[in-house]
Amino acid sequence: MNKAKLVPGLILGCAVILWVALTGQPTQAADNLQWFRGQLHTHTYWSDGRAFPERAIKEYKQRGYQFLAMTDHNRFANNKGLWRKVEATEKGWPPTICQAYFDQYVETFGKEWVESKTNGLVTSVRLKTYTELKAKFEEPGKFILLPGVEITQTVHNRGVHLNYINLPSILPCIKGANLIKTVNETTISEIIALNALEAEQIAIEQQRPYIIMLNHPFWVYYDILPQNLIERPEIRFFEICNNGSSFAPNVQAQTYTVDKFWDIVNAFRLIHKHQLLYGIGSDDAHFYDPERIKGQDAVGDAWIMVHAATLTPKDLISAMRKGDFYASTGVLLEDVVFTSANKTLRVKVKAEKGVHYRIQFITTKDNFDQSVTEISSPAGKGQRPPARTIPIYSDDIGRIVKTVEGTEATYQLEADDLYIRARVESDSPSKITPHFHPKVKTAWTQPYTTSSH
Repeated sequence: MNKAKLVPGLILGCAVILWVALTGQPTQAADNLQWFRGQLHTHTYWSDGRAFPERAIKEYKQRGYQFLAMTDHNRFANNKGLWRKVEATEKGWPPTICQAYFDQYVETFGKEWVESKTNGLVTSVRLKTYTELKAKFEEPGKFILLPGVEITQTVHNRGVHLNYINLPSILPCIKGANLIKTVNETTISEIIALNALEAEQIAIEQQRPYIIMLNHPFWVYYDILPQNLIERPEIRFFEICNNGSSFAPNVQAQTYTVDKFWDIVNAFRLIHKHQLLYGIGSDDAHFYDPERIKGQDAVGDAWIMVHAATLTPKDLISAMRKGDFYASTGVLLEDVVFTSANKTLRVKVKAEKGVHYRIQFITTKDNFDQSVTEISSPAGKGQRPPARTIPIYSDDIGRIVKTVEGTEATYQLEADDLYIRARVESDSPSKITPHFHPKVKTAWTQPYTTSSH
C-alpha cells in the first residue's frame, strides 16, 4: 500500500536498530498481501470490563476478526492465582462478577474449563491467563491473540492512556499500580516519553516487535493537546476513533475535531522532519452481553484493517509501522495505494449495495499559518466537563482539497503539500453517535508523504 519513502524522524534511543531487528523486511511481494481485521483495545474482568476474557475473545472471533489484543488497565493477564468473588449482581467499579454472567460462563465453556471454588456461600472463580487463552483460542492463519496493556494514568486531572501491544509484561512505570495511576509530579509530554522509552526497552530485551499508541485524545474532554504529540514524535500511533466523548465540543471550537488534531500533529511534525502519526480505530470495549453489546463501549464500532503478508505479530506490526493499514467504523476499502513515482494516492471502496460514498482528500500546505490562539472552557456543573484551555489552530491545517462522490478516486501530491490522506464517508449511520465521533460509517487512510519534505 505505502510505497513511499517516509520522512525520517526522531525516535528514542536505539529505535532504528529495534526497527531493523524486530520487524525485518516484508516476506512476500506486495501482490501477495492480505487484509486482516483486528481490534487493539478491549477490556475484561482483569480490570474493568464486564466479561470473562473468553467471552470477549468469542465475540470478536465469531464476528470475523482475525487478531485481537485485550488491553486491561495497568494489568497483564499473567497471574495464575487471580481469583474473583462471584456476587449476586453487577455493581461498583471495577465491576463485580455477577452470578448470571458466571452461570453463562460455565454453560458456554464447560465445567472442565472453568475453575471455581466455594467456601460456605461464597463462590470464587479463577481468571484465565493470556497463555491459557492463547492456547485455547488461537488458530494459525485464522486468528491470533496479541498481548496488550493499557497504561492508565491521570496527570493534572487529564487522562493519559497508552496501549502497548505484543509485549507480555508490565512496564516499570505501572508495576504495582491501581487501575488508574495518579502522576502529578511531571508533565503530560514527559510521562508519554517515559512510557514510550520503557516500552522500547522491554521490546529490545525481549526481541519482540511492538507498537505503542496514544488513546482517545479527546476523552474525557480535550485531555491531550496536539503539542503533546508534536513534542513526542516517537509516538507513531493514536486513536482517530474511540467512542467519542459524553461532552459536546466547546461552542467556540466547533472545527477542533479529532481529525483536526491529527492534521495539526502531522503538519508540525513534517516541518520539523519528524515521522508521521498514524490513526487507529478502536472499540475500547467493556460490554459483551446481549443487552449492551450493540451500544457504546462495546463490540464492532471501530477497528483496523492491516495489509500484511501473514497473520503473525511480526508481519502485522511491520505493516502498521509502514502505515500499511486503515481505520474504519464500517466502510471497507478494496485497495489503498500510494505510488511514490508519481506521488499519487488511490483509494477504492469495497462498496455495499445501495450505499453511497464520498472520498475526501485532506492535506496541509508547507507554508501554513502556524499561529495558535487559546479558548478558556470553564468547568460544567459538578466539574463535568472539567475546565480546559483549548488550542485553536489555523484553518490552513487539514484542508479538504478534493472531494469525489463515488467509490474510487486519486489525488496527486502537489509541490507544496506536506502529506495527503483520505477520509471515506458513507451515507449509512454509525453504530453509535456520541460527540467527537463520526455520524456516518467512515474509513480513514493513513497520511502519505515522500522524502521531498
